[in-house]
This record gives sequence, structure tokens and C-alpha cells, in this order.
Amino acid sequence: MQEITFRGVIIGCILAVILAASNTFLALKIGILTSASIPAAVISMGILKFFKRSTIHENNMIQTCASAGEAIAGGIVYAIPALIIIKYWTHFGYWHNFLIALIGGTLGVLFSVPIRKTLMENSHLRFPEAQAITRVLEIEQQGTSQIKNLLMGGAIGGLLEFFQSGLQIIAASMQKIFTVGKTAFGFGAGFSATLLGAGYLIGFPVGLSLLIGAITGYLIILPILTGHFHYEINTVLSEQLRFIGIGSMLTAGVWTLLSMLKPIMAGILTPFRALALEQATKKEEKTNQKDIPYFYVMLGILFSAIASYFLLNAVLEFNILDKSNIILISASFIFIFIIGFIFAAICGYFSGLVGVTATPGSAIIIGGLMIAAFTLRGYLHMSGIALTHEIILNSCAVVIVLISIVEGIAAITNDNVQDLKVGHLIGSTPWKQQVMLLLGVLCASAVVPLVMQLLFSVYGLGGVFPHAGMDVSKTLPAPVASVLATMTQAIFHHDLPYNMLFVGAGISIFFIILSFFTSRKLSVLGIAMGLYLPLASSTALFIGSLIALFSKSEKSVLTACGLVAGAALMDVLLAVPFAISGNPNVLSIMPASLHGIAVILGILCVVGLAKFLTREVKP
Repeated sequence: MQEITFRGVIIGCILAVILAASNTFLALKIGILTSASIPAAVISMGILKFFKRSTIHENNMIQTCASAGEAIAGGIVYAIPALIIIKYWTHFGYWHNFLIALIGGTLGVLFSVPIRKTLMENSHLRFPEAQAITRVLEIEQQGTSQIKNLLMGGAIGGLLEFFQSGLQIIAASMQKIFTVGKTAFGFGAGFSATLLGAGYLIGFPVGLSLLIGAITGYLIILPILTGHFHYEINTVLSEQLRFIGIGSMLTAGVWTLLSMLKPIMAGILTPFRALALEQATKKEEKTNQKDIPYFYVMLGILFSAIASYFLLNAVLEFNILDKSNIILISASFIFIFIIGFIFAAICGYFSGLVGVTATPGSAIIIGGLMIAAFTLRGYLHMSGIALTHEIILNSCAVVIVLISIVEGIAAITNDNVQDLKVGHLIGSTPWKQQVMLLLGVLCASAVVPLVMQLLFSVYGLGGVFPHAGMDVSKTLPAPVASVLATMTQAIFHHDLPYNMLFVGAGISIFFIILSFFTSRKLSVLGIAMGLYLPLASSTALFIGSLIALFSKSEKSVLTACGLVAGAALMDVLLAVPFAISGNPNVLSIMPASLHGIAVILGILCVVGLAKFLTREVKP
């Protein structure tokens, strides 16, 4: 049966570009990505309906290639905007960002080769997305494609986003800060189609966790800090809550890792055991069990190392940190390849255990960032190098670029093992899937830098704007990149607000202890994210998850996938006229005096979406 076809390559690459563009916006907007493999599989099935003799294996190859778009966004877009936020860069240079994404993505595919066999055959790993994708592909073979639900969701999502962000007839959110004396309370709600769809897909337990985090931050911590400790409201919202959220995320991440210490160790040891087994057996493999040969894997790693050398020399000013840059470049290679490989193994195991979306990748990467930052700071101290503003800026840039590549490795491996499990279940050839994923990485890496620059030029990122006079309320928060930027700068400036970090840690510890006495399984990481995200984002995600609680239909899941993709793509399309005009309000037709009506329309849209999605369960 044919697996890789010319039309499959073309369709897969086009879908990789589309998913990369839409997920770039999603990563900068809320810092949460949903698995793209299922919508990619459904879209490819719908397209192949127009051709004769399509097979389940061809479909699988297309969705494997396409899903790279979401994984690349989860790598470079999560981390590299931190260079804009710390003002090391003033724009996203195309070739530098292309290489960062390509190197991380390529190494992610290559590092997954030695761990594939052991992960695929581990009976403790359920691979939830892979099971769902396999089911979707099998349903298609029975002639019951549900492409219409995906396209319908995409059309609704795109239309709502056009009215919200383009014409601005419908409000995307509402948020108010109320004061009683000096005590402040926050209240808000989100109506964004993107966030509602994403909330539907992440599920009610995570959505409820986000809401609990938001309530803790805006109805408990904000009143205490403003009323009792007399902090300024703006200071609390822009600084204190951010560090409390970081402390909470770090603690929740450490707890998650500790609670899974056994599978983590298995994930780290897996590739070495696999390599040893490979050398010991030397048995002839069946065709459908062959990976990319290790000769080509090592060749790819060598080319990645060479590209990394030129990239690091072009992007970073190592000579400012030390008279000889050999030590730092050598240490950078060790960090990329050793830490990257370990993170790939951990994320690969987590992916099989809890799925792509639920893997605590951001917590793992924050831990890696702290390792890199404290190590570099220690090296500079031992070398007697004074931490001037220029040295600190360049040191932060070194850490962020290294983390960007490592994050790309981890994100691709996290996604790749699910696709490989699908192939394992239906009998696809692993090396062909790995080749298709490399093609998807190449295509996604080519488009993501353009989309990042486009969105930055229109909205700004993390409170940083390319030119004066831009609308602060429309900035994309880039939550994960903002955390990385804040943590890195604080480490080198020796001004980590440990009191706020400890408050955040205490909050996570409280909910960890509480989880032992409650039957409801909350996500401690979700609570931490709720503390950090804007209030309107957390509430919109919760509303979407609440809708999912009352809708168990497979059709509704596909509709929600389309809702997210359609809304995100519309935002990317709207960015074009916004960038040309230099004004994100150029299409607005709703006067500011009628904002109350826009909010009412936003509420009505949420009610309408809830009825539409829950109605899908009826026969």
C-alpha cells in the first residue's frame, strides 16, 4: 500500500503551514496549544475524498507532516519572543528564527528515533491522542468522514473572530477592577472564539483549575496585597501576580515531575536501553518496523551541530562575555545536545503517559532555563566578569536562544511519538513518518518567523511595541515567553522577588495537599496558569470547558477543533490589513460609546455557541 505520495507531500506541507500560522497566534495569545493531529487527520481525509485510491497510510503520513506545524509553534513561539521582551531584538530576523526552529525541530525528530521502539511497546503508555487519531482514520475507512463538522466550526470561528477583532461589533472580553477603599477586586469574562474552542478541547478539570487560579489571584491575592499591604493596583497586576504565578508554576511543575519520578527515569534511560538492545540483537527487521538508519541520524545531528555553531556566532555576542568564546560555545553545544536529548526522552514518555496537551512542557523548560541561567551566572562570577547592563543583556540572550532550541526539540518529540504510535497501530513504516515529519518541520519553520513578525508589528508582544502610539489593550501577552524573560532577567539581576515566589509556591502546595482529600482531580499546573494568565483568558477557557462537560459528542470535538483553527487563522489574516495600515482598529465600525452593546453581543455569542455545541449530542 502506498504511504508517501506526491499529493500527500503537497497536502501535508500546506496543512503544516496553515497549522503553524494558526498555532503561532494561539501560543502568543494564551500560551496553551491543543493537539493538531486530529484536525489534521480529518482535513486530510476530506481532501483525499476528491482523489481515487486513498489509503489509511497516506492519510496518516499527511497528518504526521501537518502536525509539525503545531509542534514548531510550541517550540520557537513559546520561547524566542522573550528576546523581544528583554529588548535584545527589535524585530524577528527571518533567517535567524528559521534556523532556530529548524535546528530544534530536526533534532527533535532525530532524537525520537532511538526511543521509538521502547515507547511503542510499553504497555503502561496509553497514547491518548494516538488512540483517537487511529479511531478517526478507521472511521474514515468505513466511509463516515466528519469533515463537515470541522469546516463548520472553522467557518463559525473565523466569522466570530472577524466581528470581534476586525469590525469590533462583538466584544472579545470584559474586565473591571473594583475598589472598596484601597482594596481592589478583579472581575472579568472572555468571549473569544479562540479561547472558547481551546477551553472545550482542554476539558473541564483543567478549565476548572484555571478558574480556581484566576479566582485565587483576583479575588483573594489582589484584595490582600492592595488592602492589607497597600501595594499599588497596577504594580500588583503587572509584577506581583506574575511572580506569584511563576512560583506556583515552578512548584506545580516540580511536584508533577516528582510524582512521576519512576516514568521520568524510564524516559531518560529508554534511549540508552534501546541503543544497547539494537547493538545486541542485530536481527533483520520487518519493513514496517524500520526507523531512519542511524548513519543518517548521526549525519543529521552533525549538520545540526554545524548550523548551530554558525547560528550561535551570528545571533549571540559571546566575545562580550569572555575573551575566548570557545568555552561558552562548547558549553552551549553540550546543553543543546545533552539536555535536549534528556528533555526529549522525558517529554516523549510524558506524551505517551498523559498526551501531548497535558505534558507539563512549560514547567520542564522553566527548570532547564534556571539550570542554564544559574550555571552561566556562576561562570561569569568565577571568571571575574562584572555584570554590567550589556553583559546581563547578552547573558539573558544566550540562555533564551539555548532554551528556544531545547524547547523545539522537546515539543517535536512530544508530538512525534504520538504520530509514531498511530503508525505502530495501523502498520505504517516509521522511517517514512519520520521523513514526513522532517518535511513538516521545514515548512513550518519557514512560515513561523513571518507570522511572528506580522503579529508583533500589529499588536506588540508582552508589553513591548515596535512603534509608539499602539493600543496597549490589544497586545499579545506571550505568557510563556514573558515568564522566561522575567525569570532570566531576575536571575542575572539578583533580584528575584523570593517573597512572591514563595507565596506562589505556598498556593500550589496548598492545592497539592487539598487534592489528597478531594475526589475532584484538579490540575495544579492549571491553577498556576490561571494565576498568571489574564483574567479574561482564564474565564473564557473555563466557559469552553464547561460547555464540553455537557457535550460528549465526537462531532462536537471536531467542531471545537475547527472553531480554534478558524478563529486563529482569521486573526492571522486580519493582521495583514492591520500591519499595512499600522492600525489594529482600521476595520472597526462600532463606536466606543456603544461598548456595552458589544459586551451584550459577546455574551449572546457564548450562549449561542454553547447551545450549538451541546445540540450536537442529539440524534
